Amino acid sequence: MSENLPGNDPASTPVPPAQQAPAAPAYGAPAVEPKGLALSSLIVGIVSLVLAWFLSIFAIIGGIVAVVLGIVARKKGQSKGMSLTGIITGALAIVLAIIAMIVVAMVVGAALNDPNLQQQLEQLEQQQ
Repeated sequence: MSENLPGNDPASTPVPPAQQAPAAPAYGAPAVEPKGLALSSLIVGIVSLVLAWFLSIFAIIGGIVAVVLGIVARKKGQSKGMSLTGIITGALAIVLAIIAMIVVAMVVGAALNDPNLQQQLEQLEQQQ
């Protein structure tokens, strides 16, 4: 008896929509790999290397930034080559900047202990 009730008619029940076929994979376009941090690490490392002999303190700061950016880029799975190069150039910039600071300190120390310079400084003081 319940089969003859309105709404139980098999012809009146809605039919679910048919499943669509999955989309075909895109060929020819490689997956874009994020590389912002790795590229930044590389650029900051190279700039720090250039500054290592002239502005050592900025080179040390830049080298530290390059190493940190490179490590974060490696952890996030960004470009291995650029991030590793950023780490290496940053570390080299730190080492070269420290060497440059030591060389400058040695040259200034040697110049200040030079007897000829001491005589010239005394002569300048007497003239004034």
